Amino acid sequence: MAEKRATAVAPASGIKIAVHGKYYYKTETAKGTKDYSLTVRAASLEMFRESSQKYMGTDDAGRAKYRSTSYLNIRGQLKKRLLPILLGRKYVDFARVRYVIIDSVVSEAGGRLDLPIDLRSKAQLEAMIREEKIPIAVEEYLEIDDLRQDILQYIQEPEVFLKAQPAKARRRAEDKSFLELNDLNDEETLPPVREKKEKPSAGGILDE
Repeated sequence: MAEKRATAVAPASGIKIAVHGKYYYKTETAKGTKDYSLTVRAASLEMFRESSQKYMGTDDAGRAKYRSTSYLNIRGQLKKRLLPILLGRKYVDFARVRYVIIDSVVSEAGGRLDLPIDLRSKAQLEAMIREEKIPIAVEEYLEIDDLRQDILQYIQEPEVFLKAQPAKARRRAEDKSFLELNDLNDEETLPPVREKKEKPSAGGILDE
């Protein structure tokens, strides 16, 4: 890859986020996508906190009521705000971020972070699977986000998870075999197979 210069290393405080993904590149003669991996440092998780409001109707006086929700949006903040700056400094051909996958979020001081499942590292997920006896074989997964999604589904909808597992396991095995047969890098993954959604009849509503 065409690198500009190494980024400065911050003091050992705050949090450290390991990410990888692809970015779009563009030069005078070519354009396409390239891989990237990066360690991002921030003072705290609060930097990535966002809030939203949901309309809840009106009160007795006719005034609008809203419910406020606060949440961490590390992936979104990285993709939209922070990675364009960091990758733009690191790669001379950087155009924009295609996608970002969070590998781990850790405290630089060594403390334990209370993270949601979709931000936990592979080691943290493995520990959770052992402790809670979740019927998932980590070694079958090529991508950490797929592992996170299946753990979440098992917790929220165990019957749906168990019903879908044979087909998912077969797909993962096929993908892994394909990569091995074609001598592709261990870090390569295939695009996910999207489930088709039926279009609603006239007047119906399709949940996205």
